[in-house]
Parts: sequence; structure tokens; C-alpha cells
Amino acid sequence: MITKIIKQIFFLIISINIINVCQEGQGMNTIIYEESKENFSNPERGFFVPFDPIGSDGKNLVYPLKLSELEKTKNQNITLIRRYYLLLDFRDKPLSQSFLDMIANDFTTARNAGVKLIIGFAYNWQGGGSDASQDRILSHLDQLEPLFKINYDVIAYMEAGFIGFWGEWNRSTYSLDSNNNSRREILFKILSILPPERMVALRYAHHKRDIFNNQNPLQSEEAFNGTYRARTGAINNCFLASIDDWGTYNHTDPYIVEQQKIFLNQDNQYVVQGGEVCAVSEYDDCPNALNQLARMRWSALNIGVYDGAKILKDWENQGCIAEIKRRLGYRLRLLKSTSPSKVKPLGELSINFEITNDGWASPYNPRKLEVILRNNKTLKEYYLVVNEEPRMWLSGATKLVNVIGGIPANIPEGEYEILLNLPDPMPKLYNRPEYSIRLANQKVWEPSTGYNSLLSKVFIDANAKNITYSGQGFYQPR
Repeated sequence: MITKIIKQIFFLIISINIINVCQEGQGMNTIIYEESKENFSNPERGFFVPFDPIGSDGKNLVYPLKLSELEKTKNQNITLIRRYYLLLDFRDKPLSQSFLDMIANDFTTARNAGVKLIIGFAYNWQGGGSDASQDRILSHLDQLEPLFKINYDVIAYMEAGFIGFWGEWNRSTYSLDSNNNSRREILFKILSILPPERMVALRYAHHKRDIFNNQNPLQSEEAFNGTYRARTGAINNCFLASIDDWGTYNHTDPYIVEQQKIFLNQDNQYVVQGGEVCAVSEYDDCPNALNQLARMRWSALNIGVYDGAKILKDWENQGCIAEIKRRLGYRLRLLKSTSPSKVKPLGELSINFEITNDGWASPYNPRKLEVILRNNKTLKEYYLVVNEEPRMWLSGATKLVNVIGGIPANIPEGEYEILLNLPDPMPKLYNRPEYSIRLANQKVWEPSTGYNSLLSKVFIDANAKNITYSGQGFYQPR
């Protein structure tokens, strides 16, 4: 028996060596990538820090964001800020120019700090006083539209807000929370003035089903198509607080709660899910938290205030906080890539790579994918924009990406490194590394550029024997 096993191992080794020789004969490089368990920052995902309109003395306040505070947050591997604006003084009048200027300055401050904002608006925060009429809300949204169009690059997503206490669409003094027509008009107005590249999240998932008169979750063919329904996500601001998360699922019958969770599990494949914990309960232990975060595909979670801070401390003591930090939102990881060792000018460069998503969600905002060739000596770069949708790299799935591009006729011969870039497509953020996606692999990330190296090189050689390619080619940016 032992002799037979030794023979099997011997022939296995011989077979592997034959495969490697064949690959070398065909001029192909295959790289297997090592996983990284490091907790690092990535844009538009993870824990967020709330900058809410309430002071340490419990009083309402309105204040501008400070660059130093946002930079401190960024240094803690946090890239999201939740910023709520209190409209207490504008319940019966237009927003002032000074207030609009403060919001505009906040967007600039966030951009300078390298973070993005989850934004929302409310007419009361502590539960005191009224909200505003529907007409007043719509007029305020008209005032905000120009700001959103200029600055949506640093908006991660928007919470629907405006209605009721804390802008959470409950207990409205104008009964807007219980009027489906009013809810629809306000949501549609928000979606109309926010550029179509951004989503709006609703506090209660059943409101989405009622507003769109559709009980079915989004399907893949509807994903990211720009319709209002495809741009409407979810927030849960009392996650794990009770069987119904304090009204999030609008029923305490376990069967009805389960049906609503099934809806969110499927719908949230293609829209954002955010929110916070709000009260210690029997449901907030690590096993259940991990299960529900994964099932509802969470992208963003409050870092913890009030009872929320106690729950996060419990997660730390129970040993699951590190996993939560890593897996909130997307966590993309290379598995393997294959590329040629040589290619000629005007030749075809074919690259294949496998990528998996270890996170609980996928990217929810538009994202580019580029392959870059960088000359080892001159460091000149040549780019190829890949026709691929990273938002469809779903949680738990593995994707094989095939890249074919033509080599420019005038490219200098020499050795070139092959890199991937997943930049923010917005012009003000495109060249900023902190807004590019970092892959969860060892030795691939370049913090100075925001590139991820494939750890593979290709030699541009006029004598290389590969076919001429007439399709889309690499280009050198101006």
C-alpha cells in the first residue's frame, strides 16, 4: 500500500512538472495569490462615524465639519462619515444661503480629507417639535439640487430623511409617515434631484414595497439600471434590538419578519444596506450578529454611540469585531491570473484573472476597472478600460474576468508590469489612491498609486509570435 501511494505521488509530481513545462512553452505566466487578513480601509464601506446635530450637552446644534476631525477618522481606517443636517430653523421658510454654503463647504472638507458622506436631513433630532409640510420639504429639495449635482462625488448614499423624528419616517406631525402618496412624492423628489449614480436608503423596507407597489425584490436584470426602484436601498437603525428590530420589520410575528428578511436578502444584492445598533438585547450576540450582517448584506454600520458602543464592546470581547471590520461591504480578493510572457506591438494581450468577494455586499456605486501596463525603466503607463461591472461581483461569488486589448504600435520594447486599477470614476477623485479599491491580497497594493499589482510582467518584443489585434487597445493618457 505504501509503495502504491509513493508511486501515485511521484506521478502527480511528474504531471505537475509537465503542466508547468507546457505553460512555459506557450509563454504563459500563472500567478496564485496569497490572501491578506489585514483590516484596511476601502471607499464607501465599513464602519462610519456619525456627525449628528446634537452637542455634548444634549442640545441641538448646527456646525461645519472640521478637516482635522475627518482626517483623524480616516487614520482609523474609516472612510465613511454620516452627516445629518438639522433643519429646525427652516420649518416655515426657505433654507438660508449661509446654511447652503455650510453644506457646500462640508462637501469640500470631506473631499480634502479623502472620505465620503452618508447624508440626511431632519427637522427635529431629539423628538421635540414638528417636522415640515410636504410642500416645504419639496421646496427645500429644490434648493439642495444644485449642491448635489456639483458634489455627489463625495456622497456615498443618502438617507431619505426629512419626515418625522430624526428624519426616520415615523411620528410625523403632518402624517407624512402614514400617507403612502406623500412618501412616494417625497422619495421620488429626492431621487430626481440626486444624480442617478447615487442611491437613497429608506428606514423601513416595507415602505419600498408600498411606494413602488411591488412586493418582489430586485432581479439581476434590473440591477444598477438607474430606475428609482433600482436606486432605493435600506437602513436599519435598531439592528438586533428585538425580534422586529424596534419596528424595522413592522411586525412581531416571526413568520412575517422572516418574509421581510427574505425580501431584503435578495433586494440588497443590488442596493445599499446601512444603519446602526441602538439597544442591548438577547439578539445582539456575535453568532446572530454575523449571521444577520451577512444575510442582509450590510455595507455600512455606525461605529457605536450610546448602547451601540456597548454592543460593539461586547463584539470585541466575544471575538467577532475583527471579522465585522473586514467583511462589512465588499472585500475583493484575487485568486489566480494568467497572462503571456511576451507580446508584440500591435499584438493581442490576453489576461485572465479570477476574483472573489469575501465581503457581505458588493460595491453599490459605479466603479471603473482598468488594466495598466507600466514600463519598468521609464515608468510610463498604458491603460485599458475593461468592459466589466464590479458592482456585480456579488458576495460569496467568484468571477472570471477575461481581458483582451491591443498593444500600441509605438510602444517602446521592454519589460512591463501588469496592474489592476479600480478607481472612482468621478474626475475629482479618479487620480486619488484613497478612493480606489484595495484588493485583499498580500504584496499587491500600491498606496502611492491606488493600483493592485498582478505580480506578473510582460515583455514587449517585436519578434514575439502572437496575433495582431485590431480591437480596443491600450492608450497613454495625456
